[in-house]
Amino acid sequence: MSSATLFALVYSAAAAVCLVAVAVIWRRREAAGATSLALMLVAGAFWALCDAVELYVPTTEGKRLVSQFQYVGVVSAAPLFFHAAMGLSGLGERLSRGLFAAVWTVPIASLLFAWTNPWHHWLWTAILPPTGDLPFAIYQYGWWFWVLTAQHYLLMVAASVVLLRAMRHVSHDFRTAMGTLILVVLLPWIGNFAYNLKLGPWPGFNWLTLSLGASGSLLTWIVLREGLLDILPRAGNALLAMMNDGVMVVDSRGRVLFTNEATRLLELTEAALCEALEVTSLQDLPADWRAEVEVPGMRARRWLDLRVGPVSDRWGRIAGRIVVARDVTVQKGLEDEREQLIDELQEAIGKVTQLEGLLPICANCRKIRDDEGMWARMEEYLEKRAPVEFTHSICPECNTQLYPEITHGRIPKK
Repeated sequence: MSSATLFALVYSAAAAVCLVAVAVIWRRREAAGATSLALMLVAGAFWALCDAVELYVPTTEGKRLVSQFQYVGVVSAAPLFFHAAMGLSGLGERLSRGLFAAVWTVPIASLLFAWTNPWHHWLWTAILPPTGDLPFAIYQYGWWFWVLTAQHYLLMVAASVVLLRAMRHVSHDFRTAMGTLILVVLLPWIGNFAYNLKLGPWPGFNWLTLSLGASGSLLTWIVLREGLLDILPRAGNALLAMMNDGVMVVDSRGRVLFTNEATRLLELTEAALCEALEVTSLQDLPADWRAEVEVPGMRARRWLDLRVGPVSDRWGRIAGRIVVARDVTVQKGLEDEREQLIDELQEAIGKVTQLEGLLPICANCRKIRDDEGMWARMEEYLEKRAPVEFTHSICPECNTQLYPEITHGRIPKK
């Protein structure tokens, strides 16, 4: 097997892996950022296939022509990944016209310069034919090539920062997928860096193709195994972020994919919810459920009005849960005070109503007969059935009758 065939197989294998990843991601293209991510991999696959074709082109002019076509993929890979990162992070709506122009102006100009390079040599100053046993042509770069390279690396850094910031809103378990996605970003550009500086045992070999194949494999893994693009929330992230209610999105494996700022203000965690609800995972909750739950917090216990609803994927299958928590601690305290007041009023009314009805009273001594047939003085009867306590005094009429000499001012003689 010739060296050209061997390296062509390497390039083709890398392109094939990228296309497999495209097929996987394209089925989930309704997710934010998925289309841009798939197109980036298409650009990478086209890049690698052109590398394979160039190995069999014998003339320098033919290699230049293949590279001019190849630049369709070269100039679009980094901008497309930047769009994918913005979409995956929920920032796609922030792509203004000015930012869009800043992203694509240099790549489009580079594509034009690639096709007009024989006139100005801004992109390639020379293309040297293969030497020795290696089938690689050596490209010597002009000043605009380094402008394009700098802009691409800047876009990759910006995409990485956006993804790192987005990782703050997902649970620890799901950060594996987001972190792997950043590795997917870095691998191709490490390979591209090695190619531009002609590092390694084979000068001219495009290490980018190997890194593209590795990136495609990793993307396929995090999409299929980690469910990166399976959850498609209907509400926009901006709306969720503005809500005063805490919001959690849980995937089919019970991992918390998203929490908004209100969730952190409520000191609400997955562990606290699971403990309060006595479940192993939030995924164990019914798909459509509502309840008031007392949840422990860092400073005090809170009462939350919890609502759980299903989240479906593009095939209509339940892919997770959305949990909305509203703090009703104040309302719950007012309800408890109201219930306590109602109980006290009912108790007072109950004591008063015990005295209603006919009282069997002795016509002579004024004793009252109770329900058990026992006769008791009126004071004793009332004290047992009403919150009253008797004190004794003498009314004016009795005072006149019992003590006439005191009443009329006469002092009896001794």
